Amino acid sequence: MTTFHRFVDDYRRVRLAEGYASADPEFARRLPFSDSTGRNTAAWRIRALHYLLIRAALAALPGIDRVLDIGAGNGWLARRLAGSFQVTALDVDGGDTGLAAIRDPRVGRVTADLEALPLRAGSFDAVIAAAALHYAVDVGRALAEARRVLRPGGLLIIADSPVYAHAAGREEARERTRAHYAGFGAAHLAERYRGLTRAELDAPGLFRFVTISPGVPWRDRLRPWRGIAGPRLPVLFGWRR
Repeated sequence: MTTFHRFVDDYRRVRLAEGYASADPEFARRLPFSDSTGRNTAAWRIRALHYLLIRAALAALPGIDRVLDIGAGNGWLARRLAGSFQVTALDVDGGDTGLAAIRDPRVGRVTADLEALPLRAGSFDAVIAAAALHYAVDVGRALAEARRVLRPGGLLIIADSPVYAHAAGREEARERTRAHYAGFGAAHLAERYRGLTRAELDAPGLFRFVTISPGVPWRDRLRPWRGIAGPRLPVLFGWRR
């Protein structure tokens, strides 16, 4: 089994165990307003608010029609936007907990990594990374790919990824995440789960980011913060430079 396929298989297994994924089609259809597993209601409440903000902004901004949802998972966001926009959903998981759950002919589906988008340059007006960018091994490369497929002046929206004030908090959280995944026999998943910092997002100079919502502080589910500031889950709008 390749490293890539191992990641997809183990990630699917862990998310099913955590209640963040389900093979039941009703789970995806009800998101983000109802968590049919009943296990992550608070997280989905936050994501529902962010979805409403994103949808309102996309509708209000001129020239937004072609939308790419990267790290789309089961495609709940893509399906909800499909009535108003031309939407393509992209994810590494093409199975029943991923893109196969979409079952909507209005949504294009592409199975691929967000760091290597098999899409034409300048082919989208907006790219959305909802709870996705923190899975990039190389965040700079993922940002460069998002910029490449956006038209000049296009928009990148980042939401529901943990953003830390400092790298120290992020690295400590990563070690806790590694221990969490190790409990499922899949410690290697932590290699593709890392928090972000605003400095890291701004450094490449590819986008002009504006904070639309600062996001709520996200409580560490594994143990207290021990004096290090925890992450926030902001909604960031980045215009392509």
